[in-house]
Amino acid sequence: MFEKNIVIFIPSFLEAEKIFNITYFQNFSHFSIGMYAGFPVVVTGACKTNAAIASSLFFANNQVKYPLLTGICGAYEESGLNIGDVVCITKDYLVDECNYNGNKITTLHEKGFLKEQEYCAEFSYFNEFKEVSSNTVSVVPHIKSIADLYMKKTKALVENMEGASFGIAANKFNIKPYQIRAVSNYSSSLEKQQWDIKKATKNLKNAVDTFINFFSQ
Repeated sequence: MFEKNIVIFIPSFLEAEKIFNITYFQNFSHFSIGMYAGFPVVVTGACKTNAAIASSLFFANNQVKYPLLTGICGAYEESGLNIGDVVCITKDYLVDECNYNGNKITTLHEKGFLKEQEYCAEFSYFNEFKEVSSNTVSVVPHIKSIADLYMKKTKALVENMEGASFGIAANKFNIKPYQIRAVSNYSSSLEKQQWDIKKATKNLKNAVDTFINFFSQ
C-alpha cells in the first residue's frame, strides 16, 4: 500500500481539505487515505488518543523512509513567532499529563510515572524551517496563565494536540519522523488569539511541497 518513501500524516479531514484540497479519501482497514502530489496522506484523527492508535498501527505494519506529520498549531505569545510562520518541531512533550494545583503543574514524568521517552517525542530536523519544541495538550487554554505554565515547563514555543503521541509511538519502532506545522493562532486569552487558518494552511502547503521536493529527488 505504501510504496512511496514519503507518507504524510495529518490529524483531521478538515486540515487535509484546507491544506491540500483533498476531498476524496479511500478507507482501508485502519486508515482513511487521500493522495496529494502522488503521495499518500493518512488521516490519524485529531487529539492524543487517535494519533497514538493510528501511528502505532501504521508503524507496526509499514516502513516509510520519510514520514511527515503536519497540521496547524498555536504559538505562545512570548515565542517571537508570527501567525503563518512554519516551524519544524524536533521535541514534543506531553505537558498536561500532570497534576495542577491552580498555580503550577507537575508532570507525570517529574512524579516518576513516565520515563523520558514516554513523555517526550523526538523528531528529525528539516533545516528549511525554524527548529522549535512543542507541547502536546488535551486542553487548549483560553486563560493565558495556563499557557504560560505550559511554556515555562518545557521552554516550548508552540502547542498542538497530536505530536507527542504520534512521535512517541514512532520512536518505539526506532523511527524519528518529521513534524512541520504552521502557526494559526496564539495560545492565549480569546481576544488575543488572532486566528488565521487561511494564512497558516497556505504557508503549510508550500512547506510540504518543499519537503516533498527535497526528499523525492
